[in-house]
Amino acid sequence: MLGTENVASLNGPFRENAAFDALSATDVWKNIISHLWVNRDTADPCFGTSDTKAWEDAESKIPADVVGVEITADRQQALIYVSGIPDYTIETPLILAEFKPGNIYGVYRLTTHPVADERPVHDFASKGPIGFSVNGASMFNYTDTFTFNGKDAWTYDANAAEPAICNSDIAHSTPQDFPPFPKSLGIFHGHQVSQLFLTELNDPFALGQLAHSKLLGFAIDSNPIYGPIGYTSKDQASGLKMLKSSYVKRRWTELSDKGASHRSSIAGWVILNWDKSNEGGESLLNLSGKRKADLLYTDGAKTGPVTYSGRDANLAAEIKLLDQEKGLKRDSLGYVYWESGVTLSNGTMTSVRNYLLKSSDLWGPDIGALIVPVPFQLIHREGFIVADVGIFAEDYEYVPGYGDLDFFNGTDSYLPDRAASAYHYVTPFDAKVTDADRKKKAMFPYYVGIQFKSKADAFNDLIDQSEKVRFFRANRGDLTTVFDLGTVGKAADGKSVPGSVPDVWQREIINGN
Repeated sequence: MLGTENVASLNGPFRENAAFDALSATDVWKNIISHLWVNRDTADPCFGTSDTKAWEDAESKIPADVVGVEITADRQQALIYVSGIPDYTIETPLILAEFKPGNIYGVYRLTTHPVADERPVHDFASKGPIGFSVNGASMFNYTDTFTFNGKDAWTYDANAAEPAICNSDIAHSTPQDFPPFPKSLGIFHGHQVSQLFLTELNDPFALGQLAHSKLLGFAIDSNPIYGPIGYTSKDQASGLKMLKSSYVKRRWTELSDKGASHRSSIAGWVILNWDKSNEGGESLLNLSGKRKADLLYTDGAKTGPVTYSGRDANLAAEIKLLDQEKGLKRDSLGYVYWESGVTLSNGTMTSVRNYLLKSSDLWGPDIGALIVPVPFQLIHREGFIVADVGIFAEDYEYVPGYGDLDFFNGTDSYLPDRAASAYHYVTPFDAKVTDADRKKKAMFPYYVGIQFKSKADAFNDLIDQSEKVRFFRANRGDLTTVFDLGTVGKAADGKSVPGSVPDVWQREIINGN
């Protein structure tokens, strides 16, 4: 990481004591730049490595870690240049190894003061990278973007559905040009925190020590992402603990809780939002965003028993069972739901809503059924997973007060590295710090929740880079380079290719858009 001992690796002006002292006193240095895992040996840069020739041939030409840093004139924002490749050896997945990592020519813009989002429904954590690790590797959200049978009601949890196509660190690459998948940049990523990087960082959680976790990365709304050990309030007296997610598996759908083991209803947050502000809204709040009327059941009545007069025998039986065992109700728009009780950490009870889908054709697979993940379907390959509770994002309900983290999967608590409190996301694990298998027990939603806490910066979208193009064309002369690796890759003969990273990355982005 960059620090006072690495001044010689910075660009010319900042090698002078006065200039460096002025920079290191700013929040953009203390809260962002000083945490970055920079490829700082400009004389002998670090390049990607892998354990197979096919991936090694691709990665060995790409510089690893953070390769450039610029700041704006007001020193309130930092531009972080990454290739998306970490400096540890990347294990090649056994399946879909054709999806090779590529140089993403990534640039992220972080601000020292994330922009508050006052809207009831915040920006969704979707569309490729939702953040990046301090070593430049991409962080993806909880899903692989596919839904069960393409019906938009059940979004796969990538960490439950994709292990067969990931390496042992639960990471893989998006396809670059591999039909029938959409073209991509070959973005190497994980849908949960890298165990290898936790170890490389010497994070206390990886070491089995009860000390505050380190800063692991940043979300695209500029909020930092920390490991799982932290304080529960702004006061250090609250003590350190393993911070837990407030998303709960909806096991009340199972037979053991008088359910039918059918995924016939979806979680309340999909309909209501975290603060129940969307009860009167027209659209769902999962990644599909479809109209409620297209997915949810209503009998058209406002009062009286819930009835059904259609020809869907499965739905008719489900309504009868749920009304008998749970009791069916209607919300303000007439959509039918049933309630379940959840015990909070303090022992008190609360209730959550489960909204009935309008057709059994929209149901997810029965709990415990064998299903084939979508990537396997697309390449006509056999591979089954068990559809236990937790395979889909909608298998979880957000229950305020159940854990330590909010709907966005973060908390405003004391951070020792800032000597102050600040809002930050947390990577929770359902484990004790002393558990031998603790690093394998990541908790949904892993990085960021369903939505971002603060406003996501459109500049940070790796799919639609039009905002980057506009910004660079308008502001190139107002940026000051803090660090530039000075190497942009390797040639066929294995020699490093010299060049300014900001210049080359910007040219690639502008020409590609």
